[in-house]
Amino acid sequence: MKIGLLDHMGYGNLGDAATQEALIANIKRRLPEANIVGFSLNPDDTRKRHNILCYSITHWHPGLNKAGQTRLDGRNSRVRLKSILKKIPIFSAMALRGRNLVRELVHLGRSFKVLRSLDCLIIAGGGQLCELWRGPWSHPYNVFKFALLTKLAKKKLVFLNVGAGPLESTLSRMFVRCSVCLADYASFRDSESQALIRQLGVKHQTYVFPDSAYALNISDYETGNAVGASRPLVGLNPIGFCDPRIWPEKDAHAYSCYLDNLAAFSLWLLKLNYRLRIFSAEASVDVYALEDLKRRLINGLSPADINELCAPPSENVEDLLSDMSGFDFVVTSKFHGVVFSHLLAKPVIALSYHKKIDDLMRTVGHSQYCLNIESFDDGCLAATFTTLVKDAQELKAKFRRTAGSYSAELKAQFDELFVLKNLQRYSPQLGREPSSVVRPGEHEVAALTGQRK
Repeated sequence: MKIGLLDHMGYGNLGDAATQEALIANIKRRLPEANIVGFSLNPDDTRKRHNILCYSITHWHPGLNKAGQTRLDGRNSRVRLKSILKKIPIFSAMALRGRNLVRELVHLGRSFKVLRSLDCLIIAGGGQLCELWRGPWSHPYNVFKFALLTKLAKKKLVFLNVGAGPLESTLSRMFVRCSVCLADYASFRDSESQALIRQLGVKHQTYVFPDSAYALNISDYETGNAVGASRPLVGLNPIGFCDPRIWPEKDAHAYSCYLDNLAAFSLWLLKLNYRLRIFSAEASVDVYALEDLKRRLINGLSPADINELCAPPSENVEDLLSDMSGFDFVVTSKFHGVVFSHLLAKPVIALSYHKKIDDLMRTVGHSQYCLNIESFDDGCLAATFTTLVKDAQELKAKFRRTAGSYSAELKAQFDELFVLKNLQRYSPQLGREPSSVVRPGEHEVAALTGQRK
């Protein structure tokens, strides 16, 4: 049995890494002889991180032109030709488009050859069906081309607990609708994503299960920190929200206000004798925000204090969970920052930039601790944190129940899906009947032959 896992991962997003770790472990537990291969944006990173063979989702990826991978013959002539074409804009643009088209066609052929060797392709991970990052020709197109190639290769196609939206453009909606219609099985990580896909005209039976990261085994991480210690530790997880250098929606004023409020909140915590740790689960996107927040704290703290507050970005899921297990409270703007807090039973405040975070917090009955990233201020955040501290024990108990319930749901899903006979056959039971929208906030365990009700 050879199974492919596709996710737009590879640049250090530890939420994506956690999802894939959970899936690989659960597949191997049920299918010990399974050969798992990956498809990602950065194959070298995925190979090292998950110890699996990996191919690129796109025709270009980091490491493609490493020394020894390209021929030197004719290099000088190509350089001269490029230099000439650059001086003629219309030819330069045409040459670039032509070159990219050829590369994409070659990439499609190579990908098809790999897909023919699989038994099943699983498209997994959170925001696979969205256009937030670089529009319809990024995630939507990549998912569509692999969905189409998989079916042309006559292999099983599974969408596993994915998120959907935003999908504003007509082209993105078309790509996503066609992709899900091709699937033999499709499940979403929230009912809002399922409802969006149904609005696009998908009539197949679909399912709702928790995000796959809730299937992580966290037994090795200490979660017993007692709130109420003399100096509780707060983990603060800033992101590059609206940073013109990195974020899709560029707004320097919004970015500056966001960091100003985090800096003011940080100083307020320290005055109240809390310990603070500024951490990151995605250095590639958050690196500027981490440095800019440090600069904002210089006036209130010594350089030594600032260096002590700022942890180096975590390089893997194990290090991140180990660090977070030592926190008493968490303030995060990351979807999986909330998920990890639930798994570790850490009272958490979400500064939400996306509907997916709002939906997650509401579904677990935690909406009062979800603040809009664009409208919160340090005073509002401080007041919410004060309430969080008061409700800490209740929240910790709630998160333990939530994590346990979600883990049980995923176990039932994986027990049914990752059975050899189900992966080897095309079952009309898996994805051909009209779907009903699952209402948020209900989490009964369901097998794949039925939905949450």
